[in-house]
Amino acid sequence: MSKHPRRPIPPRAAALQRKLTLESLEPRRLLAVDFNLLKDVNATPTPGVFSVVEVGPVVFFVGNTLTNGYELWKSDGTEAGTLLVKDIRPGSANSAIRYLTNVDGTLFFVADDGTSGSELWKTDGSESGTVRVRDIRTGASSSSPQELLNLGGTLYFVANDASSGSELWRSDGTESGTSVVRNIRSGAEGSSPRSLINVEGTLYFVANDGTTGYELWRSDGNAAGTISIRDIRPGAVGSLPYSLVNVGGTVYFSANDGGGGAELWRSDGTEMGTVLVKDLRAGIASSIPRHLINVGGTLYFTANDGVSGPELWKSDGTVAGTLRVKDIREGATGSFVSYSSLANVGGTLYFRAHDGASGQELWKSDGTEAGTLRVKDINAGSGSAYPQYLSNVGGTLYFVANDGASGVELWKSDGTETGTIRVKDLRAGVYGSFPRSLTNVGGTLYFNAIDGVTGRGGWKTDGTEAGTIRLKEVDERSFSSNPSSLTPAGGALYFVADDGATGNQIWISDGTEAGTARLTEAKAGWGGSFPRYLTNAEGTLYFSVSGDEIWKSDGSADGPVRVSDIRPTDNQEVQSLYAVGSTLYFVANDGSTGYELWKTDGTTAGTSLVKDIRPGADGSSPRSLTNVEGTLYFAANDGPAGYELWRSDGTAAGTLRVKDIRPGPIGSSPRFLTNVDGTLYFNANNGASGLELWRSDGTEAGTVRVTDIHPGAGSSFPRYLANVDGALYFVANDGATGYELWRSDGTAAGTLRMVDINAGPESSNPHLFTNVDGAVYFVANDGASGDELWKTDGTAAGTARLKDIYPGAIGSSPGQLTNAGGRLYFVANDGASGDELWVSDGSEAGTQRLIDSVPGPGSGSPQSLTEANGRLFVALTTGQFGEELWVADLRPALPGDYDFDDDVDGADFLFWQRQLGVAHSSPGIGADGDASGHVDGGDLTVWQSHFGEPAAASRESTSDANAMLSAFVSTADSMSANDVAAVDALYGNGDFTTLFAEARLLRPHRRLRVPR
Repeated sequence: MSKHPRRPIPPRAAALQRKLTLESLEPRRLLAVDFNLLKDVNATPTPGVFSVVEVGPVVFFVGNTLTNGYELWKSDGTEAGTLLVKDIRPGSANSAIRYLTNVDGTLFFVADDGTSGSELWKTDGSESGTVRVRDIRTGASSSSPQELLNLGGTLYFVANDASSGSELWRSDGTESGTSVVRNIRSGAEGSSPRSLINVEGTLYFVANDGTTGYELWRSDGNAAGTISIRDIRPGAVGSLPYSLVNVGGTVYFSANDGGGGAELWRSDGTEMGTVLVKDLRAGIASSIPRHLINVGGTLYFTANDGVSGPELWKSDGTVAGTLRVKDIREGATGSFVSYSSLANVGGTLYFRAHDGASGQELWKSDGTEAGTLRVKDINAGSGSAYPQYLSNVGGTLYFVANDGASGVELWKSDGTETGTIRVKDLRAGVYGSFPRSLTNVGGTLYFNAIDGVTGRGGWKTDGTEAGTIRLKEVDERSFSSNPSSLTPAGGALYFVADDGATGNQIWISDGTEAGTARLTEAKAGWGGSFPRYLTNAEGTLYFSVSGDEIWKSDGSADGPVRVSDIRPTDNQEVQSLYAVGSTLYFVANDGSTGYELWKTDGTTAGTSLVKDIRPGADGSSPRSLTNVEGTLYFAANDGPAGYELWRSDGTAAGTLRVKDIRPGPIGSSPRFLTNVDGTLYFNANNGASGLELWRSDGTEAGTVRVTDIHPGAGSSFPRYLANVDGALYFVANDGATGYELWRSDGTAAGTLRMVDINAGPESSNPHLFTNVDGAVYFVANDGASGDELWKTDGTAAGTARLKDIYPGAIGSSPGQLTNAGGRLYFVANDGASGDELWVSDGSEAGTQRLIDSVPGPGSGSPQSLTEANGRLFVALTTGQFGEELWVADLRPALPGDYDFDDDVDGADFLFWQRQLGVAHSSPGIGADGDASGHVDGGDLTVWQSHFGEPAAASRESTSDANAMLSAFVSTADSMSANDVAAVDALYGNGDFTTLFAEARLLRPHRRLRVPR
């Protein structure tokens, strides 16, 4: 159970009073839906303390509280002396403090006060002395300072003032003394300096002047003294220097001169003195030197010479003195992985390596082969301890590792096996406390970790168990579980979440807190199973797990079961899980055939390669798997024909290329495969008419181009194909009107641009087509209002912007368009409340923000809107719980109240009429009042039976209304359940003004939902 109670987010509401007619959707009020926290899956409190920096007798840090959000704090080591410095962005919104940098006793940092954007600030530790240094990019936009570096008492950094782009700046802490050093690349793009380092008082960095690409530069702080050292790779590409490190006044780095690949270079700051140290991997291939570090005046780094794989090297700057220290893991695999870390502790190099036998463990080196050895096999045997966050604290190495029994905990080492010990088992059990953010402050190690009792918090240690203590918590908010991959299957909702203890695992929910639980881990260990590609195949959930291929679950307590292990000896990443009935198709590589099409019936014996379309190790790499009436269509590359359209019935003989649309190895590259009532539509390029719209009935003769929208060799690039009630909607560019909305019935004559939303050659770029009971909602830009929500009935006259949610040219950028219960839910930003959840009933007035989960300009950033079992699930971010799943019940509490306005009236009849014939994925939502799964005559009976509830009605109005109701209800009862045409004929010519006026008399005490 969660430690927090479920807390509703109240909806916004308004009363909308207009004349009601069948022809329009005018008189309705905001859908009253209450969202509640489903479960605080990751109830682990946030540590409250980040980015600790020592400045004189105090430490500054970023603290997180419910009242103030993330703000700047300070501490002298006592509880009484731990104080908020300043609430830079008043209220619970965060000021997003970053890059804390001590410059001779003054703390510089970057913050956003909510008015001036992200800018440079400084503090002397007092509230009044905490000020913005300069508003470099005036107004609400941000200059986004980064790469802060103290060089001789002057702060250097990179910022963007909008006119000069991202350039090098300096500051002495005053507004007038904060200026751009040199505008290296004229114009708004900027030179984007990076990798700033101090080399004996001279600033070295990498920048792009727009002509020579990214090259090595240096600066003395003046415009004239800011120069490019050498154009290592002539031309606009640049040599892309990286991993700059100072060794005795010489800068070492990796760069690519265009001929010898990425290799080790050095520079003394002059053009002549900037040279290749050694070509470790001869030819154009790269040795990719990385992890450069200075240990006692010797450069150490990792590189791959093409024979031994990534191993440890050292250099004194000469060809002869650049040597591999030791071939720790013989063979081409190498002992180093890309995320290895190196640390200098008292002149000894510590690092993480894999010798091929004992896994990834802690090693050390004195620069000799004999002196390069494993410190300790922490996770004994072939398992790996994965040491990381290697940190030097007063001559002792601290790091994080997993011994296989206590989980991920804090360790320390003096370089000996016996002196390499766990500091403290902060969280008993196999998961561990996952220490992070190791920071040395005056010889004391600060970090954050999960103790298993109070959650993640700030800690400090002197290296002893007794001296490892939890810090005072500024406040406690929950971490996010980051729910994703929401997938309904078998009457439940499955999703992936991280509870802070077991990593990313699969969870299951019936829509209640009590019914929300984690399934047994498919793969326990560091970080979790990382399930992907959750797919519902007739009630069974299939998914892939990193390195363990296909798994399935029926939601039972027994947990997931592994279906296949196609490639037992190696990590295998399956791709593109897709269900056709109860058969799951997927793309996998068994080590010999390359990526090809496979299938499974859920058993190991029933898991097999469908067909080796491209014999050999390359594989055909099938993509865009699509079900058309039980036949699987996809694009694949057989080698000679390139990517073309294929189909399969699940057998090798029945897996065939439909048509070689573009003969030769280039292929037609079909994409956006879409089933429209048994016909497959897609885009393809036949080599003559460009990328255009095609259709197929599965035969070669029946696979044809629909029409050449952009005549000639040019392409119309059809995309975002969508089936709406048997009509194809898509976006295309005819060469004259830009990317606009089109529809097609499969014939050339019936393929038409519906409307030119952004008149002229500019594009409106319609996208996110979503069908809600026959009306198509989408996002488009008319050139004046930005991206806003639009709606169409399939005609030019019936295509219009639904609402200008964020007036002006910016637009509200709607996203996550979702049909749930006959209404459109989506995410939008109105300019005042950030990205929040909205709802629409199809009218401008009925398009309103549903919740404001982060009050003010902050964003709740709703994600993963999913309807399952009559409920709408959404991942929302709130200040207290972080990002978690929230849920709203879409089933009306009052029978017949189809528009959720708390009474059963004529508006509910209208809602029923417009949904007549619709089949809902969850019985009981929308106008499915009898929970049959279809909106039919039975739901009209429910409405009629509860008409007038809940308010007491006067006898006269009840009598009059019942008399009129009887006339059309009796007729409706005799018609076929899904006869939409009959309903339209019955009611289309009637004047129901009197009827609905009488209906309103049945509820004289009409209630409104109001903001709470």
